[in-house]
Amino acid sequence: MKKLLKDILTGVDGQTYDAARVAMWPGLLGMIGLAGYNIYKGLNVDYMAFGTGFAAILAAAGAAIGMKKDTEPKP
Repeated sequence: MKKLLKDILTGVDGQTYDAARVAMWPGLLGMIGLAGYNIYKGLNVDYMAFGTGFAAILAAAGAAIGMKKDTEPKP
């Protein structure tokens, strides 16, 4: 589990933590957790808004990772 977390939070060298990746995961997990909580409580979930927000987080993180690809440390 520790290796998996390190792999998804670090850059291509596997050692340097990447701010975009570190910021993306709490946002995604928070969205999923809140939607799950609303379902558990019997409240409505707006799946269109959920999908739009999820896509926005992924797009912003992807753009940030793409913009800094030339500054990544070499493996």
